[in-house]
Amino acid sequence: MSEKRKYWAFQLAVLILFTLTAAIGSGQQVRIERKPKFIKNGQKTLPFEVTRHIVPLRQIEGGGPPRDGIPALIDPEYIPAEAGRLLEPSDRVLGVLFNGEARAYPIRILNWHELVNDTVGGRHILVSWCPLCGSGVVYDPMIGNQRHIFGVSGLLYKRNLLFFDRQTGSPWSQLLSEAVTGSMAGTKLRALPAEDTTWENWRRLHPDTLVLSFATGYQRDYRADPYAAMPLARDPALLVAAEGEAEIFPFSQLHKAQAPVTEQLAGQRFIIRFEPHSKTAQVESESPGRITWFVGFKEDLRHFLPKAQVYHFRKSKRRSNESNGI
Repeated sequence: MSEKRKYWAFQLAVLILFTLTAAIGSGQQVRIERKPKFIKNGQKTLPFEVTRHIVPLRQIEGGGPPRDGIPALIDPEYIPAEAGRLLEPSDRVLGVLFNGEARAYPIRILNWHELVNDTVGGRHILVSWCPLCGSGVVYDPMIGNQRHIFGVSGLLYKRNLLFFDRQTGSPWSQLLSEAVTGSMAGTKLRALPAEDTTWENWRRLHPDTLVLSFATGYQRDYRADPYAAMPLARDPALLVAAEGEAEIFPFSQLHKAQAPVTEQLAGQRFIIRFEPHSKTAQVESESPGRITWFVGFKEDLRHFLPKAQVYHFRKSKRRSNESNGI
């Protein structure tokens, strides 16, 4: 049997296997085309099978880098904080802390790779970054009892990163946190706590942190931002979500509050502490496992979640915000 026939036989088997489980997720209906459909991205790469999908196929965009044209990293090398001399104090990083182990992922590297398949504190994670949406989300890549490894598809949905799992080839939307086409369509990934902050701030809070090494094995100019000249609405905002409800907190409004902001979603109470110097928003909750949060550009978050409330600071709320606590 040829390699192509083996590949599509495998896809058919996976399609049957996940027909029931893929309906779990956002509640969006999984649509199945009458005939098999594919989206090709790249001349010498396998196409993406999109017969099953939860978003309109016409809204999936190609024409950028081909499949794996942006190389995802898998269990890369790290260096101690004191060795991270190539980083400026103001450089942005995505920071994670699991089982007492801290890691920092410089945005300067993520701009060129977008995904890091990693293990921190004995826990498998997927670090994702979409430069066009300014969104960094860390996921649990375990589906069932299997760790899934992800690559960059080169496709976009609503200008947002679509990555794909190498086990089934299904494309996943970063901001929807779920597979949008393929055999896994409708299946959700669980977002994990992460902090979008400066290298100076992360290193101060976690002096024993390791930082992703610039020695990735790829020839890239990590001093340059390949997206710097693009006309993007770079207004950062914090998205907080719980049980199907969401609220967007623009950094500009959190800065105006000048105090911790206390809110509720789906009956879950939480506090946002905003540090203006490093532009860092931290979330504290009584039920952290039931609330997820991450940072992205405000307009992109609103585009994906048009029903989400947008927080506006009102002076009348300041006194109650200062006095409330968890």
